[in-house]
Amino acid sequence: MMIRCFLVSYLAWISAAVANPLTMEMDQAQPDAKELQQAREQLQQPLPQPVAEPLFVPPFHKRMDEPSPPATLCRSCHQQAPHRNDPRKRAFLNMHGRHIACETCHWLPEGKKLDYGWVKVLGSDHPDGMIAPSFEGEPVLIRETDSWARKLKQEWEQADDALKAEIKARLHYPLQAKGPGCGACHDDEASLLDFRALGYKPERARELELDPTARFIERTEPVSADEPVRRIHIRDLLE
Repeated sequence: MMIRCFLVSYLAWISAAVANPLTMEMDQAQPDAKELQQAREQLQQPLPQPVAEPLFVPPFHKRMDEPSPPATLCRSCHQQAPHRNDPRKRAFLNMHGRHIACETCHWLPEGKKLDYGWVKVLGSDHPDGMIAPSFEGEPVLIRETDSWARKLKQEWEQADDALKAEIKARLHYPLQAKGPGCGACHDDEASLLDFRALGYKPERARELELDPTARFIERTEPVSADEPVRRIHIRDLLE
């Protein structure tokens, strides 16, 4: 009996030790009334899927079908183009989303030292997968195939509207709606990502740190919501 109790306690300790801290935060989240109401409204009025209008003049370059999104929990809902609000940089952000996990930019917990590395994910366009955070050696990335995600899917499919709103609010509770600016990574002094540790050659790492497109976007970021949107033109990048 003592051995059995010890084994159960040990397995529980192991489970807690290797548990994904993000899913733990989601499980323990307690959204307030405002957050629940926002989730209900978003579920009642989902964002329309963008539809590409046919071009009057056929393009001179080869067009490809939109690839399937990486097989992560976030992208199972947010699909191919999760960034839509800012016309200045949404194309750049969506390109990043092919090989950078959502958790990298939208989960920045206080008091936790995170490392960043490549994690294998189905559907990524990079052979090494996606760049994702890790905590105490364990990747913090929720794949569609993870047992936690499969259980959540079952819970979602069986839930009524009220419970779906609660699930949605709980999933987004630990996340930041707006991630850090371009300069958080494209910086040669205090970058969030260590490009050399990620396997980039020194020359390429330096190019990423000093990327002119990222610096232009950061430099021309609107100061307030009332400021008119400045669209990006190629000539601006050559200044």
